[in-house]
Amino acid sequence: MLLLSGCGEAAPPAPATAAPSVEPEPAREPFRVVSPEERVPEFHVRATDGTVFDSDALVGKRPFVVVFYATWCSVCEMKLPVVRHVLEGHPEIPVIGVALDEADTWRAVPGYVARHSLAFPTVRGERFPRFALAYDPFQSVPAVAVVGKSGYLIDYQIGFSQSHERRLRGALEVAGGVMK
Repeated sequence: MLLLSGCGEAAPPAPATAAPSVEPEPAREPFRVVSPEERVPEFHVRATDGTVFDSDALVGKRPFVVVFYATWCSVCEMKLPVVRHVLEGHPEIPVIGVALDEADTWRAVPGYVARHSLAFPTVRGERFPRFALAYDPFQSVPAVAVVGKSGYLIDYQIGFSQSHERRLRGALEVAGGVMK
């Protein structure tokens, strides 16, 4: 008798809500993460300011950087000023910011971006989960992926270390000229 006490009529379905737009499944390539042994995965993402980043325009044509952060990340407070400072010396390199904030903290992102003077467009990670997981498979923040002109991963930094500034500068120099 007790086993059946939880059974009954099924609950009515939840009301339909409009699902947020998320990135479409690419037709040409299955999901995979960045790897130094092969060109980085395809993507097509839209930043919150309307900027579109497309792998067809970047991969194998010019270097780019993907910077992952979150408003609740205390280590990001140390990392982002260093990243911003280094990237200021390379205005020709596109930077894709990815905020890994979810719905409950997303409203803090614009103030966070302003406070840190982040000049690069921000992609909402939860709207582009394939992109976010491909370039930051551990969903760690902060994380920085430097992709070379060749379309190959040059450097991947997780967290913060005093050596990251020097390493990022070197990765950006290599990223501009490496051809595999």
